[in-house]
Amino acid sequence: MLLRESLDLGLITYRVLATGTAQGFTQFVPSQSLAAVLSDHNNSIAQYLRQISTSDTSFAELMENYVKSCAGYCVITYILAVGDRHLDNLLLTRAGKLFHVDYGYILGNDPKPFPPPMKLCKEMAEAMMIDPSLVWYRKFRSASFMAYSILRKVDNFNLIYNLFRLMSTASSGLPDLTAEPDRALKVIEDRYRLDLTDDLAVQYLQSVISDSINALFPQVIETIHKWAQYWRS
Repeated sequence: MLLRESLDLGLITYRVLATGTAQGFTQFVPSQSLAAVLSDHNNSIAQYLRQISTSDTSFAELMENYVKSCAGYCVITYILAVGDRHLDNLLLTRAGKLFHVDYGYILGNDPKPFPPPMKLCKEMAEAMMIDPSLVWYRKFRSASFMAYSILRKVDNFNLIYNLFRLMSTASSGLPDLTAEPDRALKVIEDRYRLDLTDDLAVQYLQSVISDSINALFPQVIETIHKWAQYWRS
């Protein structure tokens, strides 16, 4: 949908092969979790991108990939209300492309209390704010607004909505959809905000971005998760 509108956000797609109802294979994409990147590089994604930049792939190119892919995944996972977002299932390639894994919770279901509306933590945002002119952050917002506007087009909404409606039958085996199909479909409708004009929708998404960056409770949960991972290892 985005590429049809000439918006290339460099989104990572990986192949999946089911070998049964409860197991399968996923394609390996060389990358590091944001948790590992932050732990090894003074809590700075920008520092990591500077370190891996080369004469062939400049820091500016890496940042371009980072902000675009971040925008794409922020909007898509927001629309689909993907849950259980933490820094261990947000991955970053050496090309600077961010992508999500682990879609065990969707459409508003989340094992963690009070999740932010969008997975955009302060560390992710800080990487875009290293330039005093905020050029990278402005590019992120612009890409996010364009992606949201494209996906809100009536034909695109109808396709996504009807795909999920078809999967809401009991035979699909997707508990997040089948347990409460009306509620699940309402989540998608609410995230699209088709009641708003394009201009008002952009303002609405800006408030979602700001609220997500400034959310305090998810930072506490992230810290608890980090300690739980530490003690588990």
